[in-house]
Amino acid sequence: MKRIVIVGSGFAGLSAAKALRHSDAEIFVVDRANHNLFQPLLYQVATTVLSPAQIASPIRGLLKNQRNTIVVLGEVGGVNKDAKCVYVSNQDQKDVPLRYDILVMATGVTHSYFGHDEFSEFAPA
Repeated sequence: MKRIVIVGSGFAGLSAAKALRHSDAEIFVVDRANHNLFQPLLYQVATTVLSPAQIASPIRGLLKNQRNTIVVLGEVGGVNKDAKCVYVSNQDQKDVPLRYDILVMATGVTHSYFGHDEFSEFAPA
């Protein structure tokens, strides 16, 4: 059985995991947060229109019906492509190797100020 490690549980990571729900593979989803956050609605939480629970969902809850998927709470600190493993750390353990046959890196995005980095002082991410 193939082992697929997905690093990140944002839209891309969750979409990949859900697309593999019926595959004959062992899937590990690794993320440092235990929830998925819908960031476009953060401003509505800041203005008290929505509660934080309305825009954040536990990762394990989103993938609870997938018998082939394990959620790992931790941060990937490195990848050894020759050994085909990622190194995962959390509060209890450091640099635990997690072997993979297929690696999906879905770690998210960064903010762009389109060449005007001076805007970051007035428009923080």
